[in-house]
Order: sequence, then C-alpha cells, then structure tokens
Amino acid sequence: MFKINPEKRHKNALDQLFYDVMEEKVSCAVKKGENVINTFDVDVSESERGYIIEAELPGFSIDQITIIYEDNYLSIIAQKQEASKSDFIRRERRSGLFRRNFFVEDVERENIKATLKHGVLTIELPKNMHTVF
Repeated sequence: MFKINPEKRHKNALDQLFYDVMEEKVSCAVKKGENVINTFDVDVSESERGYIIEAELPGFSIDQITIIYEDNYLSIIAQKQEASKSDFIRRERRSGLFRRNFFVEDVERENIKATLKHGVLTIELPKNMHTVF
C-alpha cells in the first residue's frame, strides 16, 4: 500500500503513487544554490503479488547504484563521478548524485530483487501476503 495524502485522496494506491512521483520529480528539479538535485525517470506497476519499479539509469554500472528499503521507504541512489576531461565543446550527460524515494508498505523486505539490464534498473517488491486480503 502506498502513502495516501489526506488532502488529495486518489482512487487507488497506483493513482496516489503517480501523484507522489510527479510531486517529487517537480521538487527534485528545483535548483538549490549552485547545485541541482538530479533525478531519473521511473515506471511503477502493481499486480496482486507486488510492485515493480523500472528506473532509467543509462551509463550506470551496478556498483554505482544503492537500493535501500527502510521504514517502508525504498530509496534508489545512483552516483556517477564527472569525467575529468575538460575540453568539451558541448556537455549534456549529467553526473553526480541521483536519488528517488518511494513510500511502500507491506513489502516482504527479504524477497526484494533488483536487476540492471541495458540501462534499466528493475526492482521487484513482493507484497507481504500475510497482510493482503
């Protein structure tokens, strides 16, 4: 079950998640002084058995990505160091710290699985079947 905002109730948990993701994405794009907080795109789906989060992280290797599930929050953190090359004519690829957070409860923490293939990180979060009706 995803966090429900009491001020804006949605039809179901997936609608609420979409609202939360969009709200976070807008807030992550705001500049804080000289630093820009980087974000990345995700797709979230739900089935009877659990949730699947697919995150676009092209150019990242698995050792540059950290996934944390704690206190019902899933955090995806990816960090890439800037190339030392300084003679760019144009530079569009971003580097630094990228982070997304999701509130997800009733998940079997010990059975969370993640894979990285072709720049897409897929995280499977099985629902705790003891609390699902």
